[in-house]
Amino acid sequence: MDGNRLIASRRSLLLGAGALGLSGCGTVSLPFGGGSDAPAIRGLDRLPRTQTVLNRFVIERKLPGVSVGVRTPEGQDIFLQAGTLDFNIYDRVTPDSLFRIFSMTKPITGTAAALLIEDGRLTLDTPVADIIPEFADIKVATNPSESLAARPARNPMLVRHLLTHTAGFSYSIMGNGPIPRAYREAGITPAEPRGDAPQVRDLDEMVAKLADIPLIAEPGTTYSYSVSLDVLGLVIQRVSGMAFPDFLQRRIFNPVGMGDTVFRLRDGDAARLMQVYAFGRSGTNPPTVPPGLSAEAYSQAVTLYSGGGGLISSTRDYLDFLSMLLNDGRAGRVRVMKPETARLIRSDILPADLTAEGGGYGFGGWVARPGHRRQGEFGWSGAAGTQGWIDPEQRFAATMMIQAMPYRAVDILSELRPALDADLGITRAG
Repeated sequence: MDGNRLIASRRSLLLGAGALGLSGCGTVSLPFGGGSDAPAIRGLDRLPRTQTVLNRFVIERKLPGVSVGVRTPEGQDIFLQAGTLDFNIYDRVTPDSLFRIFSMTKPITGTAAALLIEDGRLTLDTPVADIIPEFADIKVATNPSESLAARPARNPMLVRHLLTHTAGFSYSIMGNGPIPRAYREAGITPAEPRGDAPQVRDLDEMVAKLADIPLIAEPGTTYSYSVSLDVLGLVIQRVSGMAFPDFLQRRIFNPVGMGDTVFRLRDGDAARLMQVYAFGRSGTNPPTVPPGLSAEAYSQAVTLYSGGGGLISSTRDYLDFLSMLLNDGRAGRVRVMKPETARLIRSDILPADLTAEGGGYGFGGWVARPGHRRQGEFGWSGAAGTQGWIDPEQRFAATMMIQAMPYRAVDILSELRPALDADLGITRAG
């Protein structure tokens, strides 16, 4: 064996040994009131199939590391992890490691809107133009794949349309058609790497420029993944009279206890941020580090607070958020929202004649419709492969954190989900 391959072999062995060593370290937090003297349960004892999947992806060097958190039907929190924060270092992944969660920001923004609905300050059918008058004269492209030629919109844009990607907006990342191109030229790029291109300064400037670009469809008629949750951030800001990030902090992060969920890395936290890698579509090409996604980029001052994809979070924090929704709005002893508000957030509010990725859509997240093998599930994913979901029928929540782009280039989820179901004793029909 040549020297380089010997080094690689030893390195793989070290990574594998680290992953296996961690497999016994995922512990369970008992339900509230369990007491500090309650016995700890090792994650490997409860979720061995799931841990085996994590270990294998790290041992085979498909990923440097992975972290999973599960709120079990009994109300216990189990955290599993394998590997390291980077292919090139040996800092182990923990439940408190930090990840760019990208579009998993969307359900948090949807939850913020739901709190304003609970407060009586907003409704699902509030016209967006009542809050953002810049949209008083919205136009719809007559042939969006060919030009920006447009006519006046016939339907009003409503808050429910922002929540479900049916407002008629698009994304700068959605190809090279006239409308995505116009977004890029205007700097409406909240989903793109930080510092990668000139960008609007803040949400007010974003909507001012969006108002000059036609919609791709009449509001309420088409599901089109878009900047609508970013626009919703400005709705929340203007209705609450509070800066959007401050509202999230006061109404969600503080009461839930999400101390590591931020738009900008704090001093000293860069060492906890997992490295993000770009893989080939098959996940087999040598990975590279994408520009604009470094810890340094995420340590810079933020002025455009993206409700569609701007947050950093940890496995522990995001599981606490999902568990609050699963527990009908309660986080430990704290009542964050009314039970009916939590149930509304995870319900399907998309019209029956529309589908979103083959299902329905709730407050910033996908909903599995009746007949689906995961009926009632609510959740969403992030561009770097992160995933979070709630299964109200089976009474559990889970989140999986990796940093691999593009989405599903490294498809651990297809193996993790059935392994987790098996560990929890869940049998799915179909």
